[in-house]
Amino acid sequence: MNRKLVQVLCVAVTWLGGCVVRVHNPPPENASAPPPSSPPPSRTVAAPPPPPPGPPPGHVPPGQIRREQVHERNEERKAQHEAEKAERKEEHRAEKAERKEEQAERKEERREEKADRKAEKAADKAERKEEKMAEKAERKEDKKEEHGRGRGKK
Repeated sequence: MNRKLVQVLCVAVTWLGGCVVRVHNPPPENASAPPPSSPPPSRTVAAPPPPPPGPPPGHVPPGQIRREQVHERNEERKAQHEAEKAERKEEHRAEKAERKEEQAERKEERREEKADRKAEKAADKAERKEEKMAEKAERKEDKKEEHGRGRGKK
């Protein structure tokens, strides 16, 4: 039982990051008498290495892992959806600008046609007025010839 306790303690100390003492120079064969002129053997104490980063502390339920995976997947889908949405908006803007240009062209054509019609109408009106004035002058001449010299000055 003592041996098992020692093993458990060793594992616990190692797991908790306890100190490890290492002796680089083994003691001499005859440990009873130290060498007369040499200094005592040097011993080095090494600190334990830092714990490796990474494994999550304790047990993580699989539901939490799945939940994180679902969140990541949803974020990716959302980003993809936003990118597609932005692309559709850009296409819509381009189509709208194109329609607006076409509309402006049609409007300009209508203005030109209206100006042409107005000019034709004005020319027709001037022509009719000229004809009317000519007819009026002709009638006046006919009347003068009919009545002679006219009625006189008024």
